[in-house]
Order: sequence, then C-alpha cells, then structure tokens
Amino acid sequence: MESDLDPAEPTPARRKPRARAAKVPPPEEKFTPAPVPEEIEEFAQAEEIFELPEEPDPSRERGLFARLDLAMPVLGVAFVLFLFSQVLALRQNASALTWRAQSLDRQVEVLKGVRGNAAALLEQRQSLVADAQRLSTGYNALLTELLKLAETDRDARSVIEKFNIKSAATGQPAAAAKK
Repeated sequence: MESDLDPAEPTPARRKPRARAAKVPPPEEKFTPAPVPEEIEEFAQAEEIFELPEEPDPSRERGLFARLDLAMPVLGVAFVLFLFSQVLALRQNASALTWRAQSLDRQVEVLKGVRGNAAALLEQRQSLVADAQRLSTGYNALLTELLKLAETDRDARSVIEKFNIKSAATGQPAAAAKK
C-alpha cells in the first residue's frame, strides 16, 4: 500500500469554495445616557465657580518680587564667598612661589660654591698630572734604553724576558725580535 504523500502521485483537484452570504452589520442602537441621580445634580448646581480677576493681585506680584529680593542677596553672598576663596588660593600660591624663589636662590649659591671648589681642585690636580706625565716620560726613556741595552747585554735581556717588557712600536719583546 502506498502512502498518501507519494510525490509521484498527482494531487487531487480542489473544490471551489462556496459562496457565502454577505455580512450584515448589526442594527445600530442609539445611545442614551443613563439618568443622573438628583444628588449629583444638586451638588453640581451648588458648587461655586471661581472666576479669575481681570487685574493682577498685588499680593501675588509682591511674592514674586520677594523671591527675587531674596535671590539677589543669596547670589551676592555666594559671589563674595567665591571671591574670598580665590583670594585665599592666590595667597597660598604666592607663598609657594616665594618659597620656590628662595629655594632656587639657595641652590644657585650652592652651585657657585661647588664651581669654585671644582676650580680649586682642578688647579691642585694639575700639579699632580704634570708630575705623573714627567714620571711617565722618565719611565719610557728608561725602558727604551733597557731595550737597547738588551741587544748587547745578557742581564738586560733576562730582565726584559722575566718582566715581559715590550716595545711600544713593535709590540714584541726586543730580545725575541733580535733572535
């Protein structure tokens, strides 16, 4: 038995829909308000209707100006407090700036003293440097003579070999260069 959903099977023809009757709106009912109880009518008639006067009431105007009269002093006091706080802040800044200026003056004095000390030490060290240069040239001359003497003298050659003395120009011991 084959199923009803077989794709190879043709679909059955559909029936045409029946004609329906036209929709008729329900008959309109006229709205009639419910009767108002007598108590409500009496209350509505007894209620007093207030009318606004054509001229403004001076007491109301005074209330507005009274608020403004109070607002102006409050704003004035707030402004004075603001200015007072600004003056205090400026005083604190001024004291901080004077402290900085004094501190910088002290630092300048210290630096001048250090510069003077450095110049004096430089002069003292100049004599030591000159002495060291004299000694260095003396040792160089002595060693150069020792290297020349090592060419002919055995004792000088043994000293050069023992202490590994080299010529600055060749970088090798003079005795070794000769052999």
